Amino acid sequence: MTAILKSIHKAEEKFDRSAEGFAFHHPLLAFFAMFVGMPIVILSLVLLSTVAVVMPFTFLFGWL
Repeated sequence: MTAILKSIHKAEEKFDRSAEGFAFHHPLLAFFAMFVGMPIVILSLVLLSTVAVVMPFTFLFGWL
Protein backbone atom coordinates (compact mmCIF):
# COMPACT_ATOMS: atom_id res chain seq x y z
CA MET A 1 0.00 0.00 0.00
CA THR A 2 2.80 2.43 0.80
CA ALA A 3 4.45 1.70 -2.55
CA ILE A 4 1.27 2.69 -4.36
CA LEU A 5 0.96 5.89 -2.34
CA LYS A 6 4.62 6.75 -2.97
CA SER A 7 4.22 6.23 -6.72
CA ILE A 8 1.10 8.42 -6.77
CA HIS A 9 2.90 11.12 -4.78
CA LYS A 10 5.90 10.91 -7.13
CA ALA A 11 3.67 11.28 -10.21
CA GLU A 12 1.90 14.22 -8.59
CA GLU A 13 5.19 15.97 -7.84
CA LYS A 14 6.39 15.39 -11.41
CA PHE A 15 3.17 16.84 -12.81
CA ASP A 16 3.41 19.87 -10.49
CA ARG A 17 6.97 20.58 -11.62
CA SER A 18 6.08 20.30 -15.30
CA ALA A 19 2.98 22.49 -14.88
CA GLU A 20 5.03 25.10 -13.04
CA GLY A 21 7.66 25.06 -15.77
CA PHE A 22 4.97 25.47 -18.41
CA ALA A 23 3.47 28.40 -16.49
CA PHE A 24 6.86 30.12 -16.24
CA HIS A 25 7.64 29.65 -19.94
CA HIS A 26 4.16 30.45 -21.27
CA PRO A 27 2.39 32.77 -18.80
CA LEU A 28 -0.37 33.86 -21.19
CA LEU A 29 -1.27 30.31 -22.18
CA ALA A 30 -1.17 29.23 -18.54
CA PHE A 31 -3.52 32.07 -17.61
CA PHE A 32 -6.05 31.06 -20.26
CA ALA A 33 -5.70 27.39 -19.35
CA MET A 34 -6.42 28.10 -15.69
CA PHE A 35 -9.15 30.72 -15.96
CA VAL A 36 -10.83 29.78 -19.24
CA GLY A 37 -9.95 26.18 -20.07
CA MET A 38 -10.43 24.56 -16.68
CA PRO A 39 -13.92 26.01 -16.04
CA ILE A 40 -15.02 24.85 -19.49
CA VAL A 41 -13.65 21.36 -18.82
CA ILE A 42 -15.34 21.19 -15.41
CA LEU A 43 -18.69 22.40 -16.77
CA SER A 44 -18.56 19.94 -19.66
CA LEU A 45 -17.82 17.06 -17.27
CA VAL A 46 -20.77 18.07 -15.10
CA LEU A 47 -22.96 18.22 -18.21
CA LEU A 48 -21.86 14.78 -19.41
CA SER A 49 -22.34 13.16 -16.02
CA THR A 50 -25.80 14.72 -15.70
CA VAL A 51 -26.76 13.47 -19.14
CA ALA A 52 -25.46 9.99 -18.26
CA VAL A 53 -27.64 9.91 -15.15
CA VAL A 54 -30.80 11.46 -16.64
CA MET A 55 -30.83 9.80 -20.08
CA PRO A 56 -31.93 6.33 -18.87
CA PHE A 57 -34.89 7.92 -17.07
CA THR A 58 -35.96 9.75 -20.23
CA PHE A 59 -36.07 6.48 -22.14
CA LEU A 60 -37.75 4.71 -19.23
CA PHE A 61 -40.55 7.26 -18.97
CA GLY A 62 -40.87 7.71 -22.74
CA TRP A 63 -39.95 11.39 -22.86
CA LEU A 64 -37.74 10.91 -25.92
